[in-house]
Amino acid sequence: MKLWYKVLLADIVLVVALYFVLGDLNWRTSYAALPHNACGGFCTYTPSFGYGLFTRIFTMSGNGVKLTSPPMLDWVQVLALLLLLVNGWYLYVFLRENRPKPSETLPADRTP
Repeated sequence: MKLWYKVLLADIVLVVALYFVLGDLNWRTSYAALPHNACGGFCTYTPSFGYGLFTRIFTMSGNGVKLTSPPMLDWVQVLALLLLLVNGWYLYVFLRENRPKPSETLPADRTP
């Protein structure tokens, strides 16, 4: 199997995984913004995310209550880094294999 097939397959898998991760994050924020039955269906929370290096903190605040999750692995950053690494590795191998080769026999310098 050629290398570019493997890279293409890895890219497809990573982009599909990124799609599902972003869908999950959208679901979490939309759920947090819905009215909840805790106070008669009128309580709503404001969702927010705090980001660090490969970490994420989800916070819901509203009605005098602030709910904060523990730091979690940020899959969006991890998958983006994997996409960069896979494609960077492919580019490195491609450029290394296709660079001009030095000629093995150089003409002798013949000066009279």
